[in-house]
Amino acid sequence: MVWVCTWCYAFTNVGHVGSEMTQSMYQRWDLRWEAACTDMLPDPHRHAYGLFRATLCGIERPDMTGSPFGMWGGGRDECPACTAAARAIDARWPVERRDVGDFIVDITPLPLPRDVPGHVSPPDELGLADLRLPELPQRTGRVLARAAEPVAADAHHPAVDAGDLDDGFRQVGAGPAAVRLEAFWPGIGLGPYRPYDRQQRIFAHFQAYPLLTLPRLDEASFTGDFSWVGDVGDPLDYRTAVTDPIAADLATDGLTLPADFVALITRANLHRRLDREGHHACWTDVTGPLPSPVHPDDRMVMFFRDQQSCIVWYLYLHRDGSCCVVCSASDFTYEPGLHYRPDGTPVVPRRDTVYWCAPTVELFAYRFLIEARLATAIDEQRRAGDLDPEQLAYLAHYVPRTAAAC
Repeated sequence: MVWVCTWCYAFTNVGHVGSEMTQSMYQRWDLRWEAACTDMLPDPHRHAYGLFRATLCGIERPDMTGSPFGMWGGGRDECPACTAAARAIDARWPVERRDVGDFIVDITPLPLPRDVPGHVSPPDELGLADLRLPELPQRTGRVLARAAEPVAADAHHPAVDAGDLDDGFRQVGAGPAAVRLEAFWPGIGLGPYRPYDRQQRIFAHFQAYPLLTLPRLDEASFTGDFSWVGDVGDPLDYRTAVTDPIAADLATDGLTLPADFVALITRANLHRRLDREGHHACWTDVTGPLPSPVHPDDRMVMFFRDQQSCIVWYLYLHRDGSCCVVCSASDFTYEPGLHYRPDGTPVVPRRDTVYWCAPTVELFAYRFLIEARLATAIDEQRRAGDLDPEQLAYLAHYVPRTAAAC
């Protein structure tokens, strides 16, 4: 739990590490604030991010956050009102608190219900290894049931459906010009049901889970309109100002942005939904078109990344008009500088490849969101009955058959 003083902006973490309560150390006004980050201001980095989606000078925007890429303060073009507010807040810190480190106090946490002697956790509490799930129908919305006879898997991954074969690659495009990419789903851990165990390739908090170990989705039901969200809202002018130039550049190569990509980036009730509901700090960041490292005639559009760019997601546009979602450990919008060997010859920077992770943007968004919501429910130890039917069906894929029904 985090408490924030709205007067001096001191942060207090309760129970962040064991039974400790910590208060942040003093930092000088021009080293303390993150730059404001929003699509709704022409010059957001002039402003310091304060609290509650607002700058220190009082500008509020619904998508405003602190920038993960830089601090604010000391720049020639910084907002004068933010500077005045930052200096005023700085003056509120007691002098005796300015030369000490983090303030740490041991506290005795209140016992959790499951720690009380004699308490028995309900069998459908999320997070239990032997979780009991309500009985589910064979088909639940867009999540399909597993085949009746699963193929045995190893200790780290659930069984896969009988009859499925997968070489770990997916093809983009058709014929001799097709591109063949290594394929997996970069996902977060889902408690004991799908552990983040580092048994596969990892990207910070994301792990490469083989596609055949994932719950199956009814791909035909995803038509690009995000109907499962409900009202997607109207297009936002300041977001179409981002996608329209990209679409114009792609048109010169005979390519178009798919409707689901445009909807996710521009529609009022979809824009930054992945940022808000994602279980780990990721954010929407649209740049493109970019040349593909796989083939010079293909294009990519970056649209999503984690806060430290350990993993970046791109829309991949094949030259024949096919598209998919790929990910990489590289930010291809950044051109790394040259390094030199002792003899003075340049070292060509190694660029990571791209990996196939979803057939469409809508399918990527659906799986990303349902897993984020499940991870939150597991962390909060909710009851299985609190999940909606599709979340329940998705989780059932990872629960042993013997414990799946009450």
